[in-house]
Amino acid sequence: MKVVVLMGGYGTRMRPHSWSRPKPVMQVANNTVIGHILDRFAEVATEEVVLVVGYKGEQIESWARAHYAHLDLRFVYQHEPLGQAHALWLCRDFLDGGEVVVMLGDIVIDADFGRIAIDAPADADAVFQTMEIDNPRQFGCLTVDADGFIDRIVEKPETGDYHLALAGVYWFRDSARLQQTLDQTLQSGRRTKGEYYLADTFQLMLERGDHIGVQPIRSIVDVGSPTNRLDANRRLLQDNATHQKPPTGLSDSVVVVPPVYIHPTAVVERSVVGPYATICQDARVRDSVIADSIIDPDAIVSDIILRDSIIGENAVVEGESRALIVGDDSRMTMAGRR
Repeated sequence: MKVVVLMGGYGTRMRPHSWSRPKPVMQVANNTVIGHILDRFAEVATEEVVLVVGYKGEQIESWARAHYAHLDLRFVYQHEPLGQAHALWLCRDFLDGGEVVVMLGDIVIDADFGRIAIDAPADADAVFQTMEIDNPRQFGCLTVDADGFIDRIVEKPETGDYHLALAGVYWFRDSARLQQTLDQTLQSGRRTKGEYYLADTFQLMLERGDHIGVQPIRSIVDVGSPTNRLDANRRLLQDNATHQKPPTGLSDSVVVVPPVYIHPTAVVERSVVGPYATICQDARVRDSVIADSIIDPDAIVSDIILRDSIIGENAVVEGESRALIVGDDSRMTMAGRR
């Protein structure tokens, strides 16, 4: 089985941090976004993993090759932001038959990828994982027929009674057949807001008579904005709490309130860390209280109480109690500090 992960977006909602780093290499709990995704696929037998990258894609490629050299990684660059269907179409040299799983690169999910094909109906051409929703305007939505197959897909509908949405994980029995549909999508010129949407490709499959089954996702966390990133951090730390090893090498001046993740190279002194705090590699925290926050690599934090905060790479922050979103390479001294 082949795997394609789409991560070519600009990550505009992740600013200010995405000015200097692409979203997939940002830390969430004990790994980066892309690391959490690749960990899932490392658990199942795959022929190759194709990562479609765009904005600052060289950072993604460098990080993935350094940390997941045991996987057969291939990289495809999307130089124009023409949508997810276009990004997948660029993988046409890899879509030459056989099963393929396609996944969006800005989500962290709990799913058994090895069972998607096993549990697929015998007559299914594809299986899409789904989630229940309350606000259909934010998602690609769908309805199913009496046999449990999708009969309609609508991208971010303005009206309508929709309760199921696409979760961002798609299995196809025949990747060559998928490629033919992607060709049709681009040839038709069918675009939404200037982009080729996967929902339009999927609708072409339905119009052709393909059978697309559904499987409910166990859990999904969007990491598309700073708020979502903090929420993902909380949920992953909580999910891993039962088998996460406690931080080691900390002095008696440090109080840890689980769940937390503190990288072994981080320096923490005279501080309270947690709950739901991530302190990344080579970060330094002194005389502070850090809760519900992420301190990115090489950041320096001192004399402050932080909650619901993200402190960017190489940033320096000191001072009073605040909730802060601080970009990379920033320096911030609060009132009352020199």
